[in-house]
Amino acid sequence: MGWIQDQFKKRTEISGKALTETVFPDSSAQRSPEREAWSRLLRGLSQDVEEFQRLGGNCNLQPLSDVQCRISNPPASIAVVVTADLSARTVEYSYESDQKKTAVPEKGILTLRPSDGEVDLYSADQRLTSEQVRQLVLEPLLFPTLPTDLAAIGP
Repeated sequence: MGWIQDQFKKRTEISGKALTETVFPDSSAQRSPEREAWSRLLRGLSQDVEEFQRLGGNCNLQPLSDVQCRISNPPASIAVVVTADLSARTVEYSYESDQKKTAVPEKGILTLRPSDGEVDLYSADQRLTSEQVRQLVLEPLLFPTLPTDLAAIGP
């Protein structure tokens, strides 16, 4: 069971209650290790969105360019834009709200660092697995925190 299914199950219990293979354009004929890491991240995000949808969640992934995508959760009025700057070896994720009264997390930056012939993703100075990166970016979007008055009531 993946982290999305775990979180989906937890949130469903608390509240009481397809995306097909996405093709991202690649204008670069040369595949750098940074581009490969970015492509792996996009494939993982796409798979997570697909899993969320299969479990009954409502979210969408839209490629904006070969180095940017937008993932939205319409019921929560939240989206995240993920942008790679491959020459700077960074990936930025920034949240936005469709409603002024919906609070969103601050943006974050990941770095792409070479390691043993591959490129790994880091948050601050901590190396993260692909799943950890995807959870870091998607969890606030797919599983927004319940309002405090609902959380206090419990199941």
